[in-house]
Amino acid sequence: MTHTLVVCKPKLPDQYLTQRVDLKRQLDQMHAGHVMYFPVFELVPDLAAMLTIRPWLDAATEKSNHLIVFVSPSVLEIAVTNLGQWPAHVYCGVMGRQSAKLAMDLGIPKDKIIAPTGENDHETEDSDGLARLLATHFEAGSCRVMVCKGPRGRVEFPKKLEEMQHDVTVLECYDRKVIEQSNAQCEALFARAAKAVLWITSSETIEALDSQLARKSESQLKVLKETATVLTTHPRITAKCRELGYAHVVQIATGIQSVNSWLKSNKKSMENNNQTNSATPAVNPQPVVTSQSRPASASASQPNGQWLGKAAFFISVLSFVLILLIAFAGKNQIEKTRMAFGERIQKESTTLDLVKEEISKSSDLAKDLKTRFDLLELAQKEEASQRASLEEVYNSLLASRTEVSLSEVEQLISIAKRQLYLLGNVKGASIALSQAIDLLEGTEKPSLLNLRTALEKDLTEIKALPSDDLLRLAISLDSVVNSVESLPMLSSAQATTDQTLAQLTEEEASEVVADTQAPAANEQAQGFEKAWASINKVAQTVWYDIKSLIEVTKVDSPEVLMLSSRQETDLRNTLRLSLLNARISLLSRQATLLKSDLERSGNLLNTYFDSKSIQVQRAQTVLAEIGEVQLDLVLPELQATSAALRLAVAGQQGERQ
Repeated sequence: MTHTLVVCKPKLPDQYLTQRVDLKRQLDQMHAGHVMYFPVFELVPDLAAMLTIRPWLDAATEKSNHLIVFVSPSVLEIAVTNLGQWPAHVYCGVMGRQSAKLAMDLGIPKDKIIAPTGENDHETEDSDGLARLLATHFEAGSCRVMVCKGPRGRVEFPKKLEEMQHDVTVLECYDRKVIEQSNAQCEALFARAAKAVLWITSSETIEALDSQLARKSESQLKVLKETATVLTTHPRITAKCRELGYAHVVQIATGIQSVNSWLKSNKKSMENNNQTNSATPAVNPQPVVTSQSRPASASASQPNGQWLGKAAFFISVLSFVLILLIAFAGKNQIEKTRMAFGERIQKESTTLDLVKEEISKSSDLAKDLKTRFDLLELAQKEEASQRASLEEVYNSLLASRTEVSLSEVEQLISIAKRQLYLLGNVKGASIALSQAIDLLEGTEKPSLLNLRTALEKDLTEIKALPSDDLLRLAISLDSVVNSVESLPMLSSAQATTDQTLAQLTEEEASEVVADTQAPAANEQAQGFEKAWASINKVAQTVWYDIKSLIEVTKVDSPEVLMLSSRQETDLRNTLRLSLLNARISLLSRQATLLKSDLERSGNLLNTYFDSKSIQVQRAQTVLAEIGEVQLDLVLPELQATSAALRLAVAGQQGERQ
């Protein structure tokens, strides 16, 4: 059986000949029978992008190594052809043996090529294998790497290099353009569907090929999927082919040599099957010859027994037919068994590859965990060493310290200035200065005595200032902002009323009841009038309860009762923004802005919200308290303290010298 090898590799422009000539030479050496070139994509080089490679190489850097990684043979040939002479100090990283051979053909020195081969380094010929190989060749963070790739795919590989702390630059060197196949080309492929062997090198290729063939003929594409064999180079491509419905998918290693090995092994198996099928009917003519000679001899010896000869002839023909049927059934069974074993071997091969990949990932994870454990152990040792050093320094300071540390006093004065000028926290500044004075307690040096006198003077000025806790007021204002949504408005049903209609007419009701009770007291002896008085009293009580159902609310502006729900929401948002502005003005000590924001917020509360509600009253109380804060205070500049501190520091430095 002669196979038709369908080469679906991307097409390069005419000026790039290295891969094309090498592929043609190897196909001619293979004697693979019929070869059909079926390129699905044409690669369009990005010349502007490749002009940036040389400036990248010439740029100054602190990294000790330069490395350019090419993710495919096509991008390798495009980039190196446009780059020209390969720099002697730059390493070249590729994904496998085929790309390594192409790199040497393009003039790159062998000692500068880093490629996983799967033989000596025991690495897979893909991006994962190259990443692990780079980790063994270079230290973490020692490389400046440029990854040359196409517009899609290989997005995880640069991330792995960044995790190794290398300086990574990604460059897209070309773009893909789909080649529309002619009807004659597609018909030629459909005509050889049963003998076709498709060589697919990317998942994008099989997707584009399947899409174009589906537009030509769905029925013929279905036959192609059921009968053709697809050779892939990666588990991801294998999964995509099976997802599209191709029945016979075989995963092989990269390179035309792997395709040649598969074709040879498949050719031997087909030749063995043909020999078995041709050898089976060779034993059949013997009964026929015997059955034909037997009636002739019987006819010569026994003229009266011709029916015996006919019976023998019929039996021999029937035996021959049975033998043919048995041979055909055996052939079909052998073919089914062979196909079943082939599919099972393919499944086991795919499973083995997946297991190898999982083992490789587990090995990488174990290496990563070991590295992290070593780093943690090293950090723990460094921390223990630092702790011992700090304890030694601290003990020496405790043993030899006979005077006040001026740096602590300087730090407390700095804290007092920040509290006073940045936050306006008078209380915090006074506490810091008090602690500085306590540290200077008992000192006898003149410079420190002058510093203590200056501190006491400035502390007296600070304590004379009014102390307002701006942080507490800001927190209280935040609580008012958070309660804006729950404040009752005059236009809502939760507003408290001044009084009910029954309370407005309470005096009249009391007078009526009193008038009805007086005659009843005077005429208790008369039973009819007593009953009438009781009925009248009950009626008056019922009428009083009915009037109590009507509530009366007094407002200054009737329009506040006619707000829609949207207007209520906008009003609450306006109040919230006004309160937030007041909070910012308070913390930034802007007295004028704070006053205007508080007036605006107070007007909104008094006009549209129920002032008899406890929540509204609490909010008004907070605004009134904030309004009494004095923000335009003239804060002391601590000039005496600063001057005394500079003198003390200068004196201490003079003593050390």
